[in-house]
Amino acid sequence: MGIYDRPYMRSGGGGGGGGGYRPYGGGGFGLPRPGRAVAGLLIANIAMLVLGLFWRGMEGQLGLSAATWWRQPWRFVTFQFVPAGAMHLFFNMLGLYFLGMYLELTWGPRRFLVFYLLCGAVGGIAHLVMSYALGWNPHTLLVGASGGVFAVILACAILYPQIRVIVLFFPMSIRVAAALFIGIAAYSILAKIRLGGAGGGISDAAHLGGAVAGALWVYLEPKIWRLRRLGPSGRGSGRWHKKVQRQREEQEQVDRILDKVRREGIGSLTRREKAILRRATERERHNGGRAGPW
Repeated sequence: MGIYDRPYMRSGGGGGGGGGYRPYGGGGFGLPRPGRAVAGLLIANIAMLVLGLFWRGMEGQLGLSAATWWRQPWRFVTFQFVPAGAMHLFFNMLGLYFLGMYLELTWGPRRFLVFYLLCGAVGGIAHLVMSYALGWNPHTLLVGASGGVFAVILACAILYPQIRVIVLFFPMSIRVAAALFIGIAAYSILAKIRLGGAGGGISDAAHLGGAVAGALWVYLEPKIWRLRRLGPSGRGSGRWHKKVQRQREEQEQVDRILDKVRREGIGSLTRREKAILRRATERERHNGGRAGPW
C-alpha cells in the first residue's frame, strides 16, 4: 500500500472523515468508491440477504452454534454472512462501508480481509464461551456480521481517532462511539450473567469478542510481521540482517513523518521529509506494494 494512498495523505482530506476525502475516487451520488475487499464483503452480505428469501434453511446450515462448531468449523466464517435481519445488516454494512475503507487503504485488501474474518471468528468463539458458561441451548444459532464490524470500529478508533461519526443523529468522535458501543455490549453481557438470560441470534459476546480481537490485531500484528521478517531466531545474519535493520530504521523514520502529517498536516513537512516519503513510495511501488507494512 503506497504512502500517498493513506487517508491523511490524499488530496482534499485530512483523514478525519470529512473535508472532501475520497479514499478510492468518486463513486455514485458523490460517495467514495470502496476497495476490492470492502466491496466484495458488501456484495456477499447483500447477496446472502437476497438468497435468504429463497433458502429457508440458510441459518440452520450456515449459522454457528455450540452443537455444530466442532463438526463443521467452516461455520466460524459462514455465520458472518448470514443476515440477522435487513435493518441489522443495513447498519453493519454502513459501518463497514465508511470505516472499512480506512483500514483497507492502510493494510491492503488481503490483510484487511484476513483481519475482518479472523476478528469475526473470534467473536463467534466469544459467543460459544458464553453459551457454555451460562448453559444456553446448544442449538441456539449465532448469525450476523457484527463481530467483524465491531473490530473495524475499534481498529479505526485506535488508528484514526480524528474520524467523526453520527450515532442516533449525534455527531461524535470515533473513540467516543466505540466506547459507547463497547459499554452497551459489556452491560448487556453482565445483565445476562446476572439474570441468566438466554442467548439469541445477535450476541453481545460476539460484539465484544470482535472488538477485543480488533484492538489486539492493531497492537500485535505489526510485531508478528516484524518477527516473521527477522526469522525464528529474532535476528538475521550478515547482509540480510543489515538489510532488515536498514528497512526497520527507514520505516521508523517514515512513521515519524506520517505522525507529523497526522498532527500538523502535509504542509508542515520539510523538503527532506517530503523526499523521504517520495522515495519510500517509489520503492514500494517498484516492489509491487510489498516493501513494508505501510
